[in-house]
Amino acid sequence: MDVLNANMTNIAIVAFFLTLAIATVLYFRPHLLMMAEGFTTIAIDAVTAPKCFLRDANAQKLITKFAEVKRSAPPNCPKAMALAELTQILQKALCIDADLAGAGMGPYSTYQLAYATAHDIEPAANFVNRCLRNAVRSRDIEEVMAKFENRGTALLAELEADGEAGALFHDVMLRAGRNISEYCLKEKASLDRPAGVRDPGYYEPPALEQHREYEIVGGGKQWI
Repeated sequence: MDVLNANMTNIAIVAFFLTLAIATVLYFRPHLLMMAEGFTTIAIDAVTAPKCFLRDANAQKLITKFAEVKRSAPPNCPKAMALAELTQILQKALCIDADLAGAGMGPYSTYQLAYATAHDIEPAANFVNRCLRNAVRSRDIEEVMAKFENRGTALLAELEADGEAGALFHDVMLRAGRNISEYCLKEKASLDRPAGVRDPGYYEPPALEQHREYEIVGGGKQWI
């Protein structure tokens, strides 16, 4: 009986310390998690994050620098309005990239992005459509991206952003512009249905211009 009581006492002591250890870990866990994130990209909520932002880590990092403005500033104050437009510019550049990467398969992300005179040359979805039809030239891309970047730089100045924010924004625009140029300016093969008289589908090698004469069983001359 004494042995049984001693065993029960030992079990109770072990259970007590085990419970205490678990409670200690759970209590200090939030503080431990705040010390280091452990990811290569900024952890933002995929539900509330702006459309297409998950494509670019620098865009996520840039937008989190203005979390205090978004949280505390009234929606109609100059800084909040500047942040909203800056977010829209980043959305459009990244969503154009996303739609072109998908080669027009599925619904466009850019359909839901409204045209804004302050930073748009043309509606984003219209630009994507022209690009996929090979109707965009390098000058068109330069104008679209230049207007995005110029307006974005002015908005960063309104937000009193530091040099790091400007560098992040420039990097996002540079990478998006490079991707857009790669999709829009590359040659698209159409040998099965030539697009015009200069398309390779109409090309005939000179060696085939003069066909040789040959004879078949049964008589007259035939030409191929």
